[in-house]
Amino acid sequence: MLTNLLNVWLLARVMQSGVAATLVVLGAAFGLRIAWRWRSGQSDEAQLALERQAELVAAVMQVALGVGIVGLALSAFVADHLVGGIRGAMCAFGVLGSTGSGFPGLAVGAFAAVACGWWVVLHRFDLRLETPVLTRRKMLALLAVAPWSVADFVLAVRFAYELDFSVIASCCSVWLDDTALQSQAARLVVSPNLAGGLGLATAVLAGASALWVWRRPGRVTALTCAACSVVATLAALPAVLGVVAPYTLATPGHLCPFCLLHAQGGWLGWPLFGALFAAAVTGVGVGLVELHRPADQPAGRVREFQRVLARWSALAWLAVLVSGVFPVARYLFRSGGISVFGEV
Repeated sequence: MLTNLLNVWLLARVMQSGVAATLVVLGAAFGLRIAWRWRSGQSDEAQLALERQAELVAAVMQVALGVGIVGLALSAFVADHLVGGIRGAMCAFGVLGSTGSGFPGLAVGAFAAVACGWWVVLHRFDLRLETPVLTRRKMLALLAVAPWSVADFVLAVRFAYELDFSVIASCCSVWLDDTALQSQAARLVVSPNLAGGLGLATAVLAGASALWVWRRPGRVTALTCAACSVVATLAALPAVLGVVAPYTLATPGHLCPFCLLHAQGGWLGWPLFGALFAAAVTGVGVGLVELHRPADQPAGRVREFQRVLARWSALAWLAVLVSGVFPVARYLFRSGGISVFGEV
């Protein structure tokens, strides 16, 4: 319903996604033109003009990254803000679940922001090199980023259109706490022992591999860091559902990650998911730098940039670990060592 756009928060989300999509599409269009005409090693007037245009495109993409990150946070904030208008919704879960585009839009927006982050990593790496040998490659890479931003805009518009304030939505406790756990497979995925142990182990491994790159950058260490970051990021959601949320909310069956963004969850979700985003971008970025490393460039510049990314990745994974372990440790301390699941 188009009247939903009269809501200032929905309008802000649609405008944000529209601005981000416009910036990325324009960047991709100019990037394709630059890549077509780019002549590496030339220094005539036409080539210098292309280099200036490439710098402008890069500046636009960095703005698009900032807008995309804001949009990712705005998606959760807007859905949470609309809770009072939909009966049955207790948090952002109910609002997003009341339409067919809520959760897909959030997932696509997250990947669009991550894709922009990886592109900026590639751009920053290109600036570290003696010559801009990666310019054509990074301009062509915009063709892979643009569809995600456009999809994010389309889903944001669809979500605003589909949102019906007259429906009765399902609370997160009804779906996550009951429906989602009916199957044995679902129970296994979010079980405290498996999900918590795997999430903790992979996060520690990802942080350790980032420290390894920081101390000894190389091809093996860089690719290991990227692989560990991917695995740890994928393992993070089951760990949040199965362990972090129940301990934070002091209820063994309360698995909702969106409730962690509330006062009842101590607003833990904001630093937790923010650090996870930074860890995914920088950790995988270390591997991207290695895969796109030009053979004719000095190794010292490459390794130094990898150290910078690895340092930020290690700090981000440390923040993820602290955010995840703190509520568990606090609950166990207050309960005298008794688990929220009733185990001593």
